[in-house]
Amino acid sequence: MKKSHQISSKVLDESGKALIVQQHIVQQAEQRLGHLHDNLDQLSQLQDVQSDALDKLLQQAKLLANGSIISDPVDTPTFNKLVETPYEQLETLQANEADSWTDFLQQNETFAATHNIDLQGDPFAKLFTDRERAELTRQIREDYKMVTPNCDRYDYAIAATCGAVAGLIDSFFVGMPGDSKLGKWTDQQVDNVVVKFAQTIWRADKNNGAQLRTEPENIAQAIGFLERKFKVNYDARYAADLVMGEETLNMRPSDHHLKSLGHSPDIIGLFFSLLDQFTGKASFIADGRIIRLEPIEGTNAYKLQGENFLAKLYCGFANWLGHLLSDISGSSGTRGHNDGRRGAGIPLPFYSLFQLCDFGSIEVNGQSKTFAEFSTAVFESGYDARFGITMAIPVAFNEIAIRLLWALKSKFYHKRSWKESLPIGNKPELRRMLLVGHGTLCVVDGADAALRAGGNPLLFATRMNMVAWSRLAFSGLLEVRSMYKEKGLDLQALERDLVREWERLGR
Repeated sequence: MKKSHQISSKVLDESGKALIVQQHIVQQAEQRLGHLHDNLDQLSQLQDVQSDALDKLLQQAKLLANGSIISDPVDTPTFNKLVETPYEQLETLQANEADSWTDFLQQNETFAATHNIDLQGDPFAKLFTDRERAELTRQIREDYKMVTPNCDRYDYAIAATCGAVAGLIDSFFVGMPGDSKLGKWTDQQVDNVVVKFAQTIWRADKNNGAQLRTEPENIAQAIGFLERKFKVNYDARYAADLVMGEETLNMRPSDHHLKSLGHSPDIIGLFFSLLDQFTGKASFIADGRIIRLEPIEGTNAYKLQGENFLAKLYCGFANWLGHLLSDISGSSGTRGHNDGRRGAGIPLPFYSLFQLCDFGSIEVNGQSKTFAEFSTAVFESGYDARFGITMAIPVAFNEIAIRLLWALKSKFYHKRSWKESLPIGNKPELRRMLLVGHGTLCVVDGADAALRAGGNPLLFATRMNMVAWSRLAFSGLLEVRSMYKEKGLDLQALERDLVREWERLGR
């Protein structure tokens, strides 16, 4: 198999021919076992006859010993000698571990020529029976065929109802940052996670006395402990903390998590975090482009731990993850006051990329802002990762409800098996229902945001459920892809399963 995990037709053909030879050997062994089983049956039957005759003879001998007269003597059984059947030694392939694939194929061809095994044509056509071919065709059609969804009115009604209910949950319980009933609950749950994480790290670190003598008990203490424990060199809050040179960077504490790429909780954030920690520089987005600056000496003093590259890579990842948890609930200074402030958390995954869109003009409170500046204003309004968790609640409800109701309908209405009713895999009707359901949720969300915003772009954006719209976009891509490949095969999924099975056989 190639390193790209693509199985060539030549390898499949050679493997099929090898399987034909192995099938011949197995069939010969099964035939020999059948003959042995027949001989054992004959021996068992003869043994039973002889055993019955011996029992009767012993009974007569006992009667004679007691002086009784035998009126009906038993005929002495004839012990027939079994006919010995000569068995020739079965021929098999003798392959050694040192043999190459080419040597093994040559042995197969020699064995096939000696035993008149036909290796011409498609080997897999000879390996499968008609029933096995029919079953394989059915499985490919069900698992990999990109077919048109055959949804009925009940499917669409179920999807639309679930989407509408999820939209109402989003409208009345999610709302916008600072005015969200579910948001207060999710904020508290995130705080609890941060405190638990800090307590776990505090207990595991034997040298924590220099950082915090007592176990962190509240969110402010937990954040402060984690900030000191997982220090990074890209945590500047002002441009004055950086060697700017000719660059310009309009940054303040309320948006430095957004403009610092290492604070993004996604693959982009991980990449720039590791890059910054290894190089000693800090990466930011300013004026629609990425700039890399050096922290002022003495500011955010930091040295990446680890004696080798892999150790430094692990420490860099741990620092990135731990620092994100220290920032997700805001700063220790902000959360240390009982004034109800949430603090500036970290952005939603990939939200920082909006900073590259330094174009356009959006009127916000009488000021014209570019799209990048507008996204900053939305973030500073509390539209961060914590609120993203809040927005995910109606989306998750919608997803689970549609999948569950589809499974129940498949089982009890369409009378399918439980295995066929599992709401996972290539299910065209379920895919279409998810598209309709998430589309309905987004329609309700958009209408609610437009009505409540009253023409204010900032209020409209903060009331929009970005998680729901992202999920709808993903469903739309799946539907467009299925329409493009309608009645074709999902070759990527088929090849992925073939490679997985090939690797399993190679273990």
